[in-house]
Amino acid sequence: MKSKLNFIFICLVFSSSSWSIPTEYSATYSVKLKQADGLLTTKLSKQGELYSYEMITQATGIWKVISGGSVIERSTFKIEDTILKTEEYHLIDNIRRKPRESKAIFSWSTNNVSGFYKDREFKIELDKNTLSRIILQLQIMHAKERQIEMNSFSVLDKDELKNIIIIKEENIKEANVPYGKYKAIKISHQTKDSERINSLWLAPELNFIPIKLTQTENGKTNFEANLTQLNY
Repeated sequence: MKSKLNFIFICLVFSSSSWSIPTEYSATYSVKLKQADGLLTTKLSKQGELYSYEMITQATGIWKVISGGSVIERSTFKIEDTILKTEEYHLIDNIRRKPRESKAIFSWSTNNVSGFYKDREFKIELDKNTLSRIILQLQIMHAKERQIEMNSFSVLDKDELKNIIIIKEENIKEANVPYGKYKAIKISHQTKDSERINSLWLAPELNFIPIKLTQTENGKTNFEANLTQLNY
């Protein structure tokens, strides 16, 4: 259940000579995961040249009674020209019956990423521009806001690198979420050899922050998150 929540993710914003979106930002989404309800919050901050992005998923309603706990993901990165360079990634998941933790350090000087997932240690050679999975959404936002053509990405997921491909882009005349009604650009991406399709609705009026996130599999919606609050 939680792995589906985690894979999807979200939005951020920055400002620098190469990024025109706000430096400080937080957003809240209402989540529906099949029959379960949840809350997804995201926060972007910056200190010097280092950005930090945090995503917290919590159960609500009957799901909270059954599961409780939360999933916390944090990742730091820098911006180099048009590329987001991940520095570190940390996952703490205690929403499951068996808690899990993961940590990874991206060493661009030695061109490898090392760390652990659960009880498994790993050290992997970095592909060019490899991202942590929660930074993937930011890179897509950045590329769209800057009108940069980027159709595939290398993403660290658990303890392996996966190839993520943009498979479709649509202009939505009006998307209705609790936060309001907005024109949006729906971008869908998929892992190679996977049936799951992750989509985000980027709202140009809100600096390309996603107002909606979904995951579908074989035509059925597994996950949906809708923007309820946004603070700059």
